[in-house]
Amino acid sequence: MSHSATGTGRSSTPSASGEPTRFGRPLARVFLRAAGITALVCWAVLLVWASFGTGASSGSSGVYMIIGTVGSVLLVAVVIATAATHAGLRTIIAALFTAVFAAGAGWAVYSSMPEAGPGQFITHRAGVAALAYVFGVVGGGLLALSEFVVEGYSGGRVPAPKQLRRKMGVLAAAIIVMIAAALAPAMQRWAELANQDVLVGDAAATGSVTDPGLDSLADLAGVGRFTDTPYGLLRTDHPADPTPQAVTMLDPATGAAVWYHRRWNWLASQSPVLSQAQDLVALTGPRADNNGDFQTRVLNARDGGEVATADFDGSPGVLLALAQDRLLFTKDKSESFSVYDFGGGLVWEAAMPDGCEGTAAQLAGGRALVLADCVPAPDRSVARDIVMAFDLEAGTPAWQQEISISAQVVPESFLVTEDAIVLDSRVEHRVTDGPFSARSFEHQLISYGIADGVERWRVDDQRFGSTNSSACGGTLHLSQPTAAAASGVAAGGESKAQAPAAERRSVQIIECYTAKDREGSWLGVMAYDVDSGDRLYRKAVRLGFTPLDPEVARGWGTVLPDNRAVLAADLSLDPTRPECRLYEIANGTAAEVPFAEETADGEPIPANWCHDAQLSPVGTGAAVSFVDEDGTRGIAVVE
Repeated sequence: MSHSATGTGRSSTPSASGEPTRFGRPLARVFLRAAGITALVCWAVLLVWASFGTGASSGSSGVYMIIGTVGSVLLVAVVIATAATHAGLRTIIAALFTAVFAAGAGWAVYSSMPEAGPGQFITHRAGVAALAYVFGVVGGGLLALSEFVVEGYSGGRVPAPKQLRRKMGVLAAAIIVMIAAALAPAMQRWAELANQDVLVGDAAATGSVTDPGLDSLADLAGVGRFTDTPYGLLRTDHPADPTPQAVTMLDPATGAAVWYHRRWNWLASQSPVLSQAQDLVALTGPRADNNGDFQTRVLNARDGGEVATADFDGSPGVLLALAQDRLLFTKDKSESFSVYDFGGGLVWEAAMPDGCEGTAAQLAGGRALVLADCVPAPDRSVARDIVMAFDLEAGTPAWQQEISISAQVVPESFLVTEDAIVLDSRVEHRVTDGPFSARSFEHQLISYGIADGVERWRVDDQRFGSTNSSACGGTLHLSQPTAAAASGVAAGGESKAQAPAAERRSVQIIECYTAKDREGSWLGVMAYDVDSGDRLYRKAVRLGFTPLDPEVARGWGTVLPDNRAVLAADLSLDPTRPECRLYEIANGTAAEVPFAEETADGEPIPANWCHDAQLSPVGTGAAVSFVDEDGTRGIAVVE
């Protein structure tokens, strides 16, 4: 009778002389030897994948990685050949040398990984390479250990039955391969987490916006403008080229970070995008070391929590809008657009009419709303702007409205509420000719219902006056972009009061112009009721220095939830001797608002703060952001 072992424990069968022969140690040797060789093979395979299969496009480390890969593959081949032909001391020496070499190389890879930050990140390639060298250490150690578990040299060793050896070798190899298959994506995940920097509501770890104590990255904020949200001002932390996906939500009252979300190994292909309800913010772009790997990351605007991450094989285009579980992208020069879910799955796609390009979009009320700029085409004799609506779930056209032939709708004046579109269809009239020609703008406000596209109201022929600056075209503002005012978050997670929402919502045009009946330039406001289109009032404040940049002109005015308009102006006609002022217009009455000379942390506010100011509604007042002397943006809050 014979007995066979099914595990790695000791077993025996009668020998020819009747003495039992033990197979425990020979089977252990088979297990360790197979596991060691498999680990060495995994080392080579993972390194090859790290060097050539992770899509890494650049980096000086790639040269050293390839050299290390070639050397490692040759070393693995030599060690396996030695183990197959020279059991005993030679295998032990080769295996131990391999383990030491892998340990040194692995440490070199790990120690060369940079501290995550702007322009520095840990690549997937480096993470997988470090793991590969770990398998080299393990493989070399197991192979050397396998030569110590049996007595005597190879000639005096009694082998276990062939079938038993085969089973044990397959088991050992399978275990190592499964471990490698599990750890490889785990190392990629580790690389992502190592490059990610997330802080939520921890005021103790942050300082003011101008204080280097704000994780030593405040100086990287540059002069990029903020994104207005109900929860604070969203700042792009490093608006250079390329720009990483790194944003910070700032509490305007203190300058402290409410939360920040940074992934230094992912680039931002565009500015952050807010949903219509302003409760979601999306960051989108490719991996810094692999343009083919593209993601859109959706964050909760209130606390920075990650809502979803949509993965794409290559760029899906430019993100125009998002809503609950929907992302709207445009591509091919805005001639087509696609809607994806938050998992990156394509829901539907549609093409614009011939000759049309999408310039603005929003998702609201179960509709995908697109503003299109259309040139003459076979079925269109003249150029004109068109507003189109599609069913958000099915992608079928819902309705379409054509704007006046002579008018233009700029993207900043295409506003969407929960149930209506409000836009400014403006016509530019040349008043004089020449290089410094004057022009005037005729505004026509129109409101369409989102559900059916029916025109709710229209206000024609609204004018301020002429201007010599092309930047003074006027911008439309909603007093309450969302239905309900959201409670903001101060640093530390505490709620902060919001401005009380008025019963009436207003839409207001803010424009700089030259008055016919009085001398000088002016910054004017015309306010209208959102529901009826009735004009509430018209008022203007004196303006000296007229902005020449449309971004500056747009930044000089904002509207608060209680319908107050806040305006910035420079009374001086000499840009080198500014006289910046801040005004408030409430119910058609203008009053100057005192503006502090220092920020909350004692930093002086420059005299020309209004030249690149950005006004934003926050809390119960307005935040005024400006460019400091050191080139970063400071914030001052006025009630």
